[in-house]
Amino acid sequence: MRILVCGTNYGQSYIQAIKRAPKVFELAGIFALGSTRSSELAREFGVPLYRKIESLPGDIDIACAAMGASGANVVLQLLERGVHVLCEHPQRPDFLDTAFATAGSRGTCLHVNGHFASLKAASAFIRHCNVLRQSADPSFIDVMATDRSLYGALEIVRRVTRTFEPFELTLRNHFLPFTMVRGTLGAVPATFQVQRFRKEDGRTLQDGDPGYLVDHRIAIGFPDGVLTLASIAGPVIWNLNCNRSSGVESPMWTFVYARPTTGFYLHTQRVVANLGAIRSLVKSAREHVIPAEQTRRHILDVSRVWERIGALIC
Repeated sequence: MRILVCGTNYGQSYIQAIKRAPKVFELAGIFALGSTRSSELAREFGVPLYRKIESLPGDIDIACAAMGASGANVVLQLLERGVHVLCEHPQRPDFLDTAFATAGSRGTCLHVNGHFASLKAASAFIRHCNVLRQSADPSFIDVMATDRSLYGALEIVRRVTRTFEPFELTLRNHFLPFTMVRGTLGAVPATFQVQRFRKEDGRTLQDGDPGYLVDHRIAIGFPDGVLTLASIAGPVIWNLNCNRSSGVESPMWTFVYARPTTGFYLHTQRVVANLGAIRSLVKSAREHVIPAEQTRRHILDVSRVWERIGALIC
């Protein structure tokens, strides 16, 4: 499978993912605006650097579009050309509607990569939540995130709820650095504390800026207790509801996932997760089977709630 990587900021992580499976995937080229970084990467990996869709060869199978919302037109053009696209988040609902329609008309596959749900701690959180959900639906949702991590956090939450529709969200307070939004997702009460991208002096925070105080923290409450994902690296903790505890030998809290994680290991997890996302797209393209987290309903649920919260906190 010949893969085109679009964008060379986070796109470098996709290149690393492709290089992990050289017998299956081949880096066919880099699509970018032509910055020094893009030119150097193309030279380093010995592949062409493309600046226009019209210049692409006809043997591209897959594109990893790591350009954010600014690459919307590129994604649509790639789908039109019959290229399956793994699209970076976040993406707005109106674009996604158009992209899904384009993919459907051309027989191509569109997946949106939410990243965080495939990391080890989040995967353990999702698995345990889904076990708990067999006995009872969530009682409440509590999320702390940044404006940059919000979409990924919502994607994790959507994997452990039946739906976000209908949702109702309203602004509760608007004091820097966090803004609080409350409401319901489906029938579940939900609270969001989101750190905005500007400091009090008006400076914009860049991705990875130490001015961000959190990545994301998610707590899902059930009648029997609360399951918490403390950060993208974990741990995942189960706290038993004290009012429902009946056995003196039952621990009041337990670690569901508690592997110590360095920054380097976390980066490796993200590269491996991106490789898994590419493999998932290939499987959908070949077998015409769409995983639950890549259905139109799932992706639009996440995008619509993300857009609504963004409108409230801006």
